[in-house]
Amino acid sequence: MNCSTVKLFKEDPWLIIEEKFDPGKNKVAESIFSLANEYMGTRGIFEEGLKGNTLEGCYVGGMYFKEKTCFEWKRVGFPSYMNSMAHTTNWLKIIVEVDGEAFQMDSSKFESYSRTLDMKTAVLCRELVFVTGSGHRTQLRWERFLSLDDRRLGAQKISIKALNHQKTVSLSFQLDATKGNQTEVTKTGIHSDKVSAVSKADEMSLIMKIRSTGQYYIHHMVILKDPNLKKSEGKYSVREKTVECMISFTPEKGREYVFSRIVSVWNSRDAGYPHGLIVKDESGIEVDAKDEQEILDFIKTNSKKRIDSVTKINYDGLKARHSSCMKKVWDDMDVEINGDISAQQGIRYCLFQLLNTYRGSDAYLNIGAKGMTGEVYDGRAFWDTESYCVPFYLYTNPEAAKRLLEFRYNTLDAARSRARELRYQGAVYPFTTIDGTEDCVVWDLVFSEIHINAIIPFALYQYVRATGDNEYLFTKGAEVLVEQARFWADRACFIPYRDGYALNRVTGPDEWHIWTNNNFYTNYMAKWVLEYAAQVVDRMSVESPQNLDSLVSKITLDPDELFTWRQIAGKMILNYDEKFKIFPQDDMFLSMEPFTREQLDPEKDIPIERHWTVEKWYKTDMVKQPDTLLAIFFHRDKFTIEQKRNNYRFYEQRTAHSSSLSPCIHSILACEIGRYAQAYAYYLWASRLDLDDLNKSTHEGLHISSMAGSWANIVFGFGGMSVTDESISFNPIVPEDWKDYSFRVAYKGSVIQVKVDKKQAIYQIARGNDVKVQIKGKDYTLTGKSLSVPLDENFLKRPKLQAVIFDLDGVIVDTAKYHFLAWKELAEKEGIYFDERINERLKGVSRMDSLKIIMERSSRKYSDKEMEELADRKNKTYVKMLDHITPDNLLPGIPELLEELRKDKIKIALCSASKNSQLILEKLKVVKYFDVVVTGNDVKRSKPDPEGVLLAASKLKVRPENCVVVEDAQAGIAAAVNAGTKSMGIGYKIDLYEADTVLSSTRYLDLEKLRMLY
Repeated sequence: MNCSTVKLFKEDPWLIIEEKFDPGKNKVAESIFSLANEYMGTRGIFEEGLKGNTLEGCYVGGMYFKEKTCFEWKRVGFPSYMNSMAHTTNWLKIIVEVDGEAFQMDSSKFESYSRTLDMKTAVLCRELVFVTGSGHRTQLRWERFLSLDDRRLGAQKISIKALNHQKTVSLSFQLDATKGNQTEVTKTGIHSDKVSAVSKADEMSLIMKIRSTGQYYIHHMVILKDPNLKKSEGKYSVREKTVECMISFTPEKGREYVFSRIVSVWNSRDAGYPHGLIVKDESGIEVDAKDEQEILDFIKTNSKKRIDSVTKINYDGLKARHSSCMKKVWDDMDVEINGDISAQQGIRYCLFQLLNTYRGSDAYLNIGAKGMTGEVYDGRAFWDTESYCVPFYLYTNPEAAKRLLEFRYNTLDAARSRARELRYQGAVYPFTTIDGTEDCVVWDLVFSEIHINAIIPFALYQYVRATGDNEYLFTKGAEVLVEQARFWADRACFIPYRDGYALNRVTGPDEWHIWTNNNFYTNYMAKWVLEYAAQVVDRMSVESPQNLDSLVSKITLDPDELFTWRQIAGKMILNYDEKFKIFPQDDMFLSMEPFTREQLDPEKDIPIERHWTVEKWYKTDMVKQPDTLLAIFFHRDKFTIEQKRNNYRFYEQRTAHSSSLSPCIHSILACEIGRYAQAYAYYLWASRLDLDDLNKSTHEGLHISSMAGSWANIVFGFGGMSVTDESISFNPIVPEDWKDYSFRVAYKGSVIQVKVDKKQAIYQIARGNDVKVQIKGKDYTLTGKSLSVPLDENFLKRPKLQAVIFDLDGVIVDTAKYHFLAWKELAEKEGIYFDERINERLKGVSRMDSLKIIMERSSRKYSDKEMEELADRKNKTYVKMLDHITPDNLLPGIPELLEELRKDKIKIALCSASKNSQLILEKLKVVKYFDVVVTGNDVKRSKPDPEGVLLAASKLKVRPENCVVVEDAQAGIAAAVNAGTKSMGIGYKIDLYEADTVLSSTRYLDLEKLRMLY
């Protein structure tokens, strides 16, 4: 499990603390210390800049540039242009000089460094002592925040204290627009031109225009000097794309001086142009110069008014207002965990970034995959918004969730145009977008990864059932639904051979298996959309006929369409495999080359996309992220616990978790099927993914959608919350290391407070009306008075790892070759054909039963006495061969595992069909580790009969469900299943498909993996 023991930042419930500056990890730290307030965002860059490993990122929501796409062979449907989030003016820049020497983090000498993000107040500060080459020591402290009280304001403060000198100190406050984007995907460069720049005592501002979109933005700043500063010199200057205010003064030794800067940011979106003024060469639209002047006048006037209005309030006043807003947010949305600082810090950091990334103020903005913390993915929104982010906002800030739905409604015409371009009916939403048009230039995904057209309707469905907002459904949502249903009906095709409708050449959430036929996730979700769309139209005919009439008139909806939708949905192909009892990911999935996750080398393979060729990951059955499991998660009330368990067992060990969206879903499903230790480990992975840089990609920006998934871990996973058409229900658990945890969820106008400890769950209405709920399957009505419900008895008495029962051959030692040679020698003397394929059938089988299998090819019959003589002859040959066995023959990882189990006081047993087990253990010198040894002499029935396993458990005095059987043969795995134990397979996972988990070799087996079965 990918949970790092190396912490990049000090663990604290409310603070993110960096105690040492590491230039090599600076981009990671910049991402972690990012701030945002939805309107704008900044990476955690140093005020003075950095010469080396840095991504200078200051962004304004909705500001983007447009580039022409380039394809070697362009085809119909390839986008002509792509949009990318623009780097805007760096308003944080402050150059500090002491006695003419400029401070620079990567070249200056400094002491007592620390950088702290206070999540409670959303304030970032850095402090250190700058030591010049002449030995002058100056204490510096920087502080900044982006106002939540007024989202167009940013504020910054710097404190200076000369510790041992009275040398001249100079501060250069700048608005710097000289840097451009540095993304790895699009072209780097500066995409904005200066419109005007002013630098004087009563006004400092810089207006920029993005060339390709005609968008304008202004940064207007005011510098507030320390009121106790008696004498200083100020210089104001303008360079090409920089506005500067230089302040110089001579400090008194030991006295602190404080300077602050307040910046007001406005842009053309504020003037009523949500997607800019598109320039002629890209759209053919001429922009009236009058419109441009009106925009410029608007943003200049309003930015100055805002600056003038807050100058008297000063930095501390703005900070107090901002912190007050943050407190209100935390009061409503905090998740509190007691007993586990690492888990607490992880979820709080996720919440902090989610709350600041999007607040629902603008229905023409979506959530970029990295928010405003980095330029990879170019600030574009994906299907992650609806699948991961919408549920978070839906249950914490329903109005914000509604704004996200409205974004799709506002861009519906663009989706219709895209459908016509691709020659489909209805609407096709872009795989990735900023303004509603398609921005994806990856040809193999832009046409095939179409499942976004299912998750958008599903997000609408979730919103309606959690809020009861039928008005939105009938007035706006239904139009989106119908157009999406039309697309799926057109995209599906009837396949006579299978007597069903197929979706061919599609890519599901797992992007390592592309252009597949009948991807289970896509088919299941498309089927659901067709059914739901028909259901909503039927409802409207009864509940809202006037809105239905308007809809029919607007988009010419034909009643026959509903029949077609239902017909296609009823015969949609959903693959099922009887052998594995799973839903195969697609038509070819079970034919892919097997690969196990533990074979991945963290240094040589991770991240896989940077180390493997595309061909390599396309040909294996290793999946990037949950695909079939994601469909099961979204519709978990429609799948049985057995279906969840079988599919989880099959896919979990095949998932590389290369996507940040993966661990959180596995955590939630692991909770449902009772793998609580694994659920907790996956939660830590998800919640600390960026803080610990677990996927080695945090330097590119934060994983915003994964953070929303971490919240889902708590609420849907540990909290056991589920919402259906009829009700909201809870079935909570509590991780072993936690004392208790609590959270709040919004539901149909009320807010439910939930607290879970080791014995009980407590529910209460924190705000709003009473709510009917189900808890552990029983009906209750929640009120303002707390309701206490004991935790589920099955959870309180849940199994835990207490013993491990090993097979011998192929697990402890490989004596299979000796068995094979002994049987082959016997068979050849008897004139019976015997090879490796027949030998495979003998694994885990008793000596006499093995002989019977060999004799299936004999032309003569043997008496019982002759059979016993043959078996004895084979055994003598085999025992003679065992003389060569030494401790060196122990399989890789076994000595360490036995020692680890003994140290952790886990009981150990051997259960083998071999009657020579004791002898072999003695030669291997590991007898001392085994509390119990069960051999073929102790049982009457061989595997797959559970007799031997149950006998071992009984002698260990451990219940079977608290035991893990480690086996390399299907017969042994079947014995474990029949005995009711957990099972760990060693070998080929297709052969050992009934095992809870399969490892390709014992070298990957350790105590943690055994614990993960519980």
